[in-house]
Amino acid sequence: MAITGKTGADAVAKALKHICRVLVAYRTKLEAVIDAAQASNAITAEQAAAAHAFVASADAACQVFILIAEYSGFQP
Repeated sequence: MAITGKTGADAVAKALKHICRVLVAYRTKLEAVIDAAQASNAITAEQAAAAHAFVASADAACQVFILIAEYSGFQP
């Protein structure tokens, strides 16, 4: 049974949808600037790996939260 009403899933889905559009549009440049930041020691290798993982998984996370929001009655 769906949990309806304000669950936060709608807000997360809406915010992630915008973030994902930006990440998709700038993914190549983001990947390059992450690598450049690591090469210049502005961030550590671990931080670069986390940033790359975030960019790579963002679209999947967006799709999951859209499904969760739809399940709770929100239509993004």
